Amino acid sequence: MGFGFGKKMSYEEYDRLEEKHGALWWIGRIITLILVCGTVGILFWRIFTSGDPKDLKGLQPNQPLADAYNAARAEDKELTVYYNEQLPNITYEKGRRGYFSAQRVRFIEEANQVQVLFRYNNSTIRHLREDYALDEMPNRSDDLYDITLYVAYDLTPDDPTDNAGNDPAAVKFVRYQPTSVVAETKGLYNYRYLVFDGLDMTVTDNPVLAVYMDIYYKGDVRYLEEDGGKDPYSALIIYDYAAEKTPYELTKKDREALSAWKGAKAE
Repeated sequence: MGFGFGKKMSYEEYDRLEEKHGALWWIGRIITLILVCGTVGILFWRIFTSGDPKDLKGLQPNQPLADAYNAARAEDKELTVYYNEQLPNITYEKGRRGYFSAQRVRFIEEANQVQVLFRYNNSTIRHLREDYALDEMPNRSDDLYDITLYVAYDLTPDDPTDNAGNDPAAVKFVRYQPTSVVAETKGLYNYRYLVFDGLDMTVTDNPVLAVYMDIYYKGDVRYLEEDGGKDPYSALIIYDYAAEKTPYELTKKDREALSAWKGAKAE
């Protein structure tokens, strides 16, 4: 009968096992114990290092957002904040599947603002090196990607039949650069929290049809609309006019951050 690690054995039993099995048996038992402990340790490490950085979990305040928040509060109203929960939050293109994700997308109508938590892991950097045949592995702290919003506007809102194409007479595209970018790393993941200002989602004469997040490698930025332009390295659709809008309610942390921003500006 074998003995498990959980059973207590007398010194006589240890001596008997040592004589019966020899040193190799004990070495095997010790190696097994080390492997089990190592596996458990890795699982605990993954659990405690998973999840997004705490300071990137809420809305990031800036002046347009604080102004919109204060104006809404003055009228005893709430900000209109939403996202399209139905849309996939990771890239699915062939050869780019799972490279990037948009963890949190927030459209804030009154502020004409979009906030996005963009994420990729270290394996994406290895793929980047392979895709561009780079001589050296980029550092994870490097600013590797150019991230913009490419917005499709409906020039013929009375005719929904032409929304699916890219006919310039029916659809106009406008590119938006981020107002601010906050970079962080945690565990295996690399984060960029992006804020885009100036995107009016309530416009009615040429309503927004879709919002794409274009991702270019910074060593190869040639926007599609420019001469000699090319498709982005990868892309995500973060808004579709036909998708349901999922409301987002400001958290206590969001309100505290906006109030603190207001207080800092007042001083």
